[in-house]
Amino acid sequence: MSDEEKVEKPYQSSPEKTLITLEQLSQTIEVMTSVVNRLRQHLSQQLEHQLLTQNTEKQDSLNAEMKTNPSDLDSPRPKDSNEIEKNALLEVGQQIPNSLKKEKKIIH
Repeated sequence: MSDEEKVEKPYQSSPEKTLITLEQLSQTIEVMTSVVNRLRQHLSQQLEHQLLTQNTEKQDSLNAEMKTNPSDLDSPRPKDSNEIEKNALLEVGQQIPNSLKKEKKIIH
C-alpha cells in the first residue's frame, strides 16, 4: 500500500452524507424563513399601531380645535375610526416592498 492510500481523507463524500447535509440545510432555511416572517409580522403590527396612534392624535386635536373654534364647521370633518384603520392598513401594506413579501417555494 502506498502512503497516499494509508492517509484517510478528513471528509469522505458519499451520497448519504450529501442527502443528510441537504436535509439539514432545508430545515435551517425553513426555520430562518419562519423567523423572518414573524419579524415581518411584528414590524407590520408596530407600524399599524403607530399609524393608528398618529391618526387618533390628529383626530383628537381636530376635535378639540372644532370645539374651541365653532366657526370652522365648514372645514372637512375628521374621518371615522374604521376609515382611519383601513387607511393605516393600506399604508402599512404599501410600505412593505414586494421583494420582502412571501414568495412561493420552488422545489427542484
